[in-house]
Amino acid sequence: MNRLTYGIVALVAAMTVLAVGVVSATAGSSKSAPVAVSHSHAVTTQGALTQSDLRSLLGRQLGEHAALAMNATNLGLIGSPAFPAAVKALDRNSVAISQSIAAVYGKAAGKAFLDGKFQWRAHIGFFVDYTVATAKKDNAGQAKAVANLKRYTVEHGKLLGGATGLPPKAVSADLLQHVLELKAQLDAYSNKQYAKAAALYQDAYAHMFMTADLLAGAIAKQKDLPK
Repeated sequence: MNRLTYGIVALVAAMTVLAVGVVSATAGSSKSAPVAVSHSHAVTTQGALTQSDLRSLLGRQLGEHAALAMNATNLGLIGSPAFPAAVKALDRNSVAISQSIAAVYGKAAGKAFLDGKFQWRAHIGFFVDYTVATAKKDNAGQAKAVANLKRYTVEHGKLLGGATGLPPKAVSADLLQHVLELKAQLDAYSNKQYAKAAALYQDAYAHMFMTADLLAGAIAKQKDLPK
């Protein structure tokens, strides 16, 4: 399976929206915001979103991302015929997360989050690259995928930091922890260290809820959401 690639136009849109557009998008002190209810687990525009709603929504979406990502890479490593279906499920989750971003910051921001160069979908592609290289015992391929994943943590940290007001370096550090956790889980699984892989799976899943708390807290403060 080839890694998805994304154009520079989306990245330019991301920086425009997040460095400039977000200022106007978040102006005012209205407490009216989208509510976290939909079958796709994305934010919609019905009712008022609370801090608790947002934390729950992002925890569910990001936790699902970690689980689906690890399921997919494990299946890809062993050449399972279930791998394509797992990747499709992972992408549906990615779209749902981007819809939540779009509901808060606008469609352009949601698109930039999802499809920008070295942004969300790209990092999934890099994990696919790492999985393929690991299965082939291709050290050079693994190193390239890891370098791309590290670049992702920097670029996506800038994007999320610009949107939420969080320090980009802090967001990048959190993303790097996530990337290294998923890599470690796949490495353990590849080495048939299944008990270790299972423990790392749990840790990586739990970490997503801490990320959700980080993002939800910043967005709630920025948007003045009710508790």
